[in-house]
Amino acid sequence: MHGTGHVTKLLQASQAGDPDALNEALQQMYAALHQLAASQLHSNRSERTLSATALVNEAFLRVFACERVPSWESRSHLMGVAAHAMRQVLIDAARRRGAAKRPQDVDRFSLSEVTSGLERDVDPNALDDALNRLAELDERQARIVEMRFFVGLNAEEIAAALGISASTVQREWRMARAWLQRELDIESSQ
Repeated sequence: MHGTGHVTKLLQASQAGDPDALNEALQQMYAALHQLAASQLHSNRSERTLSATALVNEAFLRVFACERVPSWESRSHLMGVAAHAMRQVLIDAARRRGAAKRPQDVDRFSLSEVTSGLERDVDPNALDDALNRLAELDERQARIVEMRFFVGLNAEEIAAALGISASTVQREWRMARAWLQRELDIESSQ
């Protein structure tokens, strides 16, 4: 796989009219997202209903369900959109499991990395609502949470995708995580 700049150049070439460039960029992004999804699903043993392939395919379908191909600015833009789509797929899967008549404890959606200070499992709807509120307050922090939690990128990978320093990613991750913990604690006490 080529560097992150290569994908951005391919996306720019596709905007200039090269149809093969978009296909190559998407193939590279698909491979990278598949590898990340496999890693995330392996570490999240409670997620038993989705394979990495199903997760990435569903996310790609959500991104490309429109009739017109979206305009991509860069690899980081595409990664952010894919992270958001993967978040929605995982949240929807958790909602479906939660809607079952008698969900098993092993099927509960565990969000321990995001909510490490909480003693309970988090309701997927509450997390989704909290992430939407965070995006209204600070879009970059919400993107960092999505990329870290739902795609599994580390601070250096997020920094490269967003064009910021790894220390900024770490600082904003800590702030976003603390904000989410507070918001989810407030919702649970209501």
